[in-house]
Amino acid sequence: MPGGCPSCSAEDCPSNVAPIYSRMQSLKPGKLSGDGLHRYAAQLPIPRERLVSLGEGSTPLVSIGTLGREFGLRRLMIKDERRNPTGSWRDRFSALAASQHAGADATVGTAGGDAMAMSMAAYAARAGLRSVALVDAALEEGGRVLDAIEWVGGRAVGVSGLEARWTLLADAERSLGWRAVSNRSTPPIGSDPIAIEGYRTIAYEIAEQLSWSVPDLVAVPSALGDGIQGIWRGFRDLAMWGVVDATPRMVAVEVGGAVASSLAGGKDWVAPSGDVHSLARSLGGITGTVQTLQAVVESEGLVVRVTDAELEAARIVLGESEGVWAELGAAAGLAAAQKLSSRGDIPARAHFVAVVTEHGLLDEMAQVPPMLETVDARVDELLRVLAVRGE
Repeated sequence: MPGGCPSCSAEDCPSNVAPIYSRMQSLKPGKLSGDGLHRYAAQLPIPRERLVSLGEGSTPLVSIGTLGREFGLRRLMIKDERRNPTGSWRDRFSALAASQHAGADATVGTAGGDAMAMSMAAYAARAGLRSVALVDAALEEGGRVLDAIEWVGGRAVGVSGLEARWTLLADAERSLGWRAVSNRSTPPIGSDPIAIEGYRTIAYEIAEQLSWSVPDLVAVPSALGDGIQGIWRGFRDLAMWGVVDATPRMVAVEVGGAVASSLAGGKDWVAPSGDVHSLARSLGGITGTVQTLQAVVESEGLVVRVTDAELEAARIVLGESEGVWAELGAAAGLAAAQKLSSRGDIPARAHFVAVVTEHGLLDEMAQVPPMLETVDARVDELLRVLAVRGE
């Protein structure tokens, strides 16, 4: 259902749909085998033999004690989704999106963020599909995103304006027969509901990596809410199957504030933000959906609104303290942890997991590094340069 729930739209509350399984195998910890998404194939809507894979999933859950102490949290961890094949959590989504259409003479279209465009192009190539990404016309020719799309045989077309990209994608789906997998609705509702199921495996992995327990809070960057909704469904599954005895509180981290406003107003719908201008491209644009609000409300979670300055501070300290280079918006979970702890909204003993969604290499907005300092091959010259930098 590309347009989402028709009943919700008729009530001026546009929202995505969610798959309902007539039969799904419950996860049995002692019988799991394989790696990545294949490890949980029995719990996914794509048969194991049809799953298009580049080796996504099985990303590490890393304790970052140094940063945790700085933030005042004793148990702070990151789920490092940078380790996926194209450097982003979008690979879990793209694997299922491509698997749905593998073997067809079809063009897969996206009008999402940079990471989704890159990921979908790679998985479309793996599945033998054509792919076209409608990208921000402001992207510079020869940038990392465009290079990555073209090098795997995809096509990128620049379009001015996010809403215009969504409208064009919807038109291409209707008139050209494209298989559109990212949001193409205005107001936005989110992406392909089957592909979103790939994010459930993040929850499964976190629980398994914690010996089948769950943290107190899981923080997720949330623009249109595909990721947080999928992760929440995964934790909900585990509790329903009796694999874990609790579920975490989901923390949606946003820049625009649309979901925070809905939650504060006690609404069961979300009025999307206006066009949010942020250096964190993955969190900017027009944001806020019902699926984010649902994940927060059902989990008795929180919404945290952060600024670009807070994101940049979190990214810097994550890199300098832990050696983890993240895209600006990908540091949102850490920014939320710092903000919640400093305000006293969560106790120091809370077990907090931040999902770091994308590698810093994917950040087209990253500042150009300073000019390389060059020295003659003499120790005194080396010391002089280092002294200038305070090292």
